Amino acid sequence: MMLHVSLAVRRVRRSLTRADRGSGTMVGVALIIVVGVLLATIASAGNLLLCQTRAQSAADLAAISAAMAVRNGTADSCAVARSIAVANGASLDSCVTDAEDVQVSVSVSTQVPFAPYVSRSVRAGPVSCG
Repeated sequence: MMLHVSLAVRRVRRSLTRADRGSGTMVGVALIIVVGVLLATIASAGNLLLCQTRAQSAADLAAISAAMAVRNGTADSCAVARSIAVANGASLDSCVTDAEDVQVSVSVSTQVPFAPYVSRSVRAGPVSCG
């Protein structure tokens, strides 16, 4: 009787080990895919953060340069803003001069497929002391 029970246990054990064969490979593949997706997400977020910072810096410099050009009497302050934006790796989307104030909007292209560019708008001009 004991012999029959031990044979039955061995048969069940063998059939269970055969059913598990290759499952470790599938878990490993799934783990690699999850890690790859996480790394791609982190890289995309990092690229967006860098491009937002670059766009903000380019917009700040372009607006301040255009406001200084207006103050110095330059005829086309938006041309100054455009050249500064291009020199900083951005493109000038809009430039509006209102008296001594200048508002510029620039965009920087990214390497992220779902967000091809980031934009920033900045206003610069003299502050009234009073």
